[in-house]
Amino acid sequence: MSNENYHHENLKADLISKGLKLLDEEGYENFSLRKVAKACSVSHTAPYRHFDSKEDLILAIAIEAHHKFNQCLEEAVNKHPKDNKSQLKEMGYAYVKFFVENPEYLRLFFLSDFANNLKKMNHETLLNGEQPFNTFYQAIERCQGEIQNREGESVDPNALALSCWGLVHGMAILIAKKDFSYDGDYLELVRKVLWGGTFLDL
Repeated sequence: MSNENYHHENLKADLISKGLKLLDEEGYENFSLRKVAKACSVSHTAPYRHFDSKEDLILAIAIEAHHKFNQCLEEAVNKHPKDNKSQLKEMGYAYVKFFVENPEYLRLFFLSDFANNLKKMNHETLLNGEQPFNTFYQAIERCQGEIQNREGESVDPNALALSCWGLVHGMAILIAKKDFSYDGDYLELVRKVLWGGTFLDL
C-alpha cells in the first residue's frame, strides 16, 4: 500500500494538522500546498482533492483552531452552570492553559505574520461557525447582568471584557513566550491569580 493510499482516508485532517505546523514554522509567504503534501508523504496534487488553494487550507486550519478553542471555553462554562463569576474565572484559566499548551494557535491568532490577514478572512464560513469570542462575550453579559441586578450598579460590559481578556491574554503571552521566569507550576500560579486575588472582585 502506497503512502498516499494509506493517508487517503484521513488526508484532510492530516493536511490541516501538518499545515498548522508548517504555517507556524514557515510563515504565510513561504507556506504552500506542495510543502504540506510533502509533510504528509503524498503527491503534490493530493491536497487539491480537499483544498483549491493554500488560502482554503489556512481557512480550514483557522476553523479547526476556533472549534478547539471554543470547545475548551464551553467546557469551562459548563463546570459552573449557576455561577457567572466562576464561569469567567474558569474560562480565564482555560484560555491561558489552551494557548500555553498550544502556542502555535496563539501565534496563528495573534502573533504571526498572517494574524491580521486571518481576521480579514473571517468571512461567513467562520462567522456562521463556532466563535470562541462570542462564548466569552456571552459570559461577560451574564456576569454584567447579575452584578447590575444584585447591586444596582451600572457595569460597562466593554470595560469588563477588556479587563478580563487583557489579564488572561497577557498571562498567556508571557508564559507561552517564556518571558516570565518562574520555577513552579505556571498554571497553578494562574489559578491563584484568578481565584485568590482581586480578579472580578466587583
